[in-house]
Amino acid sequence: MAWIIILAFPVFFGALWVGIVVFLSWASGWRTLARVYQSEVPEGFDGKRLMLVTLGRGRFPRVHYRGMLWAQFTDDTLWLNPHFLFRWAHPPLAIPRSVVTATEEKGLLRRFIRLGTKADGKISFHLHPRQFGWPEDLVGPDI
Repeated sequence: MAWIIILAFPVFFGALWVGIVVFLSWASGWRTLARVYQSEVPEGFDGKRLMLVTLGRGRFPRVHYRGMLWAQFTDDTLWLNPHFLFRWAHPPLAIPRSVVTATEEKGLLRRFIRLGTKADGKISFHLHPRQFGWPEDLVGPDI
């Protein structure tokens, strides 16, 4: 009887993890973005870890990817590569600079950059201004 519990626990934990990661991918809008921007990470990917980033549709639900995403802002593309534990439900993204809109906004406690794409106007990234690699592309009122 004990061997059944020993074998059942990893299966249960694995199924639970799969369910959670699939839900996060759906809730954040990553699945929608992946349909348009999914790509392989280039050989010379030298991304930096994003410590404060959320992704979602509108104000709620927003999924916090604290330390789980690496980003590289090149001249014409934003490359996003998630942690390997999330990668099967969150494939790497290559978002062209030409489809990105960026605005600096003031939240309740801090300023943040809101990144949107043409794939879905409701889905946006919120990240810290120091993590944004294209400051010349910021649009909106000076806060």
